[in-house]
Amino acid sequence: MGFWLEYFGGVRLKDITEANIYTAVSKMKNRKAKERWESHVKAAKKKGQEIPAYEEVPVSVATKAKHLALMKALLRAAERDWKWLEKAPVIKIPPVRDRRVRWLEPHEAQRLVDECPDPLQSVVKFALSTGLRRSNIINLEWSQIDMQRQVAWIHPDQSKSSRAIGVALNETACKVLRDQIGNHSKWVFVHTKPSTNPDGKVMPKVRKMRVDDNTAWNSALKRAGIENFRFHDLRHTWASWLVQSGVPLSILQEMGGWESIEMVRRYAHLAPNHLTEHARQIDAIFGGCVPNPSQSGKLAIAK
Repeated sequence: MGFWLEYFGGVRLKDITEANIYTAVSKMKNRKAKERWESHVKAAKKKGQEIPAYEEVPVSVATKAKHLALMKALLRAAERDWKWLEKAPVIKIPPVRDRRVRWLEPHEAQRLVDECPDPLQSVVKFALSTGLRRSNIINLEWSQIDMQRQVAWIHPDQSKSSRAIGVALNETACKVLRDQIGNHSKWVFVHTKPSTNPDGKVMPKVRKMRVDDNTAWNSALKRAGIENFRFHDLRHTWASWLVQSGVPLSILQEMGGWESIEMVRRYAHLAPNHLTEHARQIDAIFGGCVPNPSQSGKLAIAK
């Protein structure tokens, strides 16, 4: 929403056309790439190194599609529900290919955990055991946890779907939480050691973690020898492990707080077991005889 407010702030609804909507999207900047560059600049200054030049990174089709979908929904509501427009602009949303599913094998995940310093190590363990998003973990408060019932909850204003999410806590997650008791009265995951910023400012010993701090994360990935892996991929890893263990997609949807079943179908290929019964219908055609690859010759079909 911030992008559209910045671009169309003060513009009357009736003056917003398809043309200037598409123009706005074409001028979108990759904010995360700029933030990563700024962090590299700070690190370079701290070490007295040459400041790297900024290279513009294009905005993904998925990001553009998401912003166009939001604008389309708003303008449609302005026409049909609020009656503020006689006719909403026709906005075409570009098709987005299936998003990647990058996940780790258990031994890779353990290697990554071993390379993470605390409190990041605890955060990573908690992510792998609950599937929660990074912001939900970093902003988790003790008031959101019931250790006796082994549940936690994410408030509607904290969830991507804008709905409350109940989180079942397994023993792995509970152990991580027990290890945090006493560190802070409000926040679950906090730094417990002092540090110095690139600008020389000394940070307090106990302080809240930052969602956008990737320094320790990137270093841990490098030491673990893991490439092309984002923090959000821990959520994919959690979901992939559950599906491969036989958890139905409908249950996974509820556990992960996804808005629709379509959003979890990306994991379906990891558990084709439910198709085995149907695949066995071919056995009847072959009379229950399964061809042996080690033997040559034609398959004899039972008559």
